[in-house]
Amino acid sequence: MENSDQIELQITERTPFAEGAVFGEVGPYERISGRARFAVDPQAEAYAGIVDLDKAPTNEQGLVEFTTDICLLIPENPERGNRRLFFDYGNRANKRMLQFFNDAPASNDPRTLADAGNGFLFRKGYTVAWAAWQGDVLPGDGRMLLDLPVARDGNVPLTGLVRTEFVVNQPNVKTLPLSGKVSTRSHPTVSLDPRDASLTRRQYADNPRQPVSPDTWTFARQEGGMGYDAQGQETSLVSSDVHLHLFEGFEPGWIYELVYTGRDPLVLGFGHVVVRNFVSFLRNNATDSVGTPNPLARSGGIEKAYAWGRSQTGRCIRDFLHQGFNADAAGRRVFDGVLPHVSGAGLMWMNHRFANVVTPAARGSREPRRPLSVCLLGNHRPPHGPHRRDPQAPGNRSTGDPHPDFHGVLATARLAGPHHHAGRRP
Repeated sequence: MENSDQIELQITERTPFAEGAVFGEVGPYERISGRARFAVDPQAEAYAGIVDLDKAPTNEQGLVEFTTDICLLIPENPERGNRRLFFDYGNRANKRMLQFFNDAPASNDPRTLADAGNGFLFRKGYTVAWAAWQGDVLPGDGRMLLDLPVARDGNVPLTGLVRTEFVVNQPNVKTLPLSGKVSTRSHPTVSLDPRDASLTRRQYADNPRQPVSPDTWTFARQEGGMGYDAQGQETSLVSSDVHLHLFEGFEPGWIYELVYTGRDPLVLGFGHVVVRNFVSFLRNNATDSVGTPNPLARSGGIEKAYAWGRSQTGRCIRDFLHQGFNADAAGRRVFDGVLPHVSGAGLMWMNHRFANVVTPAARGSREPRRPLSVCLLGNHRPPHGPHRRDPQAPGNRSTGDPHPDFHGVLATARLAGPHHHAGRRP
């Protein structure tokens, strides 16, 4: 990280993992959890591509702050580990790596022997890491949270058009959050008057949009049981700048599209910065900015770092690479290998104003298809950066194959698509 950047570990728990179970020759594991506070220089070149960074509030040092949940599972005896960090991107803020690699039950709070599943990653000596990167997730069900600043134009709120699609699969649904998901933050509407927005519906994606009359819906939520007055009006509705209520309910299977003027966008592009700076810290720093020891710096530290993401998080990995975040602020490689699993086509709709990270349909236009399956990576910087994705730039060249066990964990393939350069194949 650059000299002005800060990271502070706020560790709240250090306990034995899996009830102290011994995983082969590696031995027992330790669970470390808490939060990490970041403070970055908005003028630094490494952050030049973050949308609305210039509109984020700064502290007394002129730095922009944000804080994320973190969790680590590390060998108690690090010299017995394989010095490999495996980062789980966490689908929709849920921990998923142990479920898919260890046949473990789904859990956002892995701590028991059952949560270790068959123990595969631990017998191999991997350090497993999580950090919340999705900033529009709301608390609940143990989801990992990232607290981000709201972008403002000085003392004036930022406003702009927001587009969201809603599709329900059951009858009698009348109220939905403007984000489309109860677990996701909504951009509040500036006006509560439906005439200031546009609601349409269509049965199929290519069908013409049918306007929904503003007399048939409102910005409101239901509170308490459903009741009606003498004129047949619902009495349980409360005006809400983050909810849409359709009086007759949403018709299952139909695509409803709302376009409205929203306010208070988050600086969501910091999601990529969290992953880059946190993994870089774990690989390269002995202590954090206040002197707290890096828990992975013992016995030689981390030699290689890998990442895995499924579906939405696979797209996030693609976007992380495409936007040049696989080089840290000092130009060092972040991940040596990644696997975007069943990620489909396209990138991540995140580093944009009024983005909705969970719902790709909220973006204004379709992303280009960029086929991308990954094995060995070099770092590449954004087009404005000093390396300009030059495969021969310092740090972009492959430094060799990963640990042999990596081949049993990640499917190896070449890196494809515009602006990407692979290291040599194993």
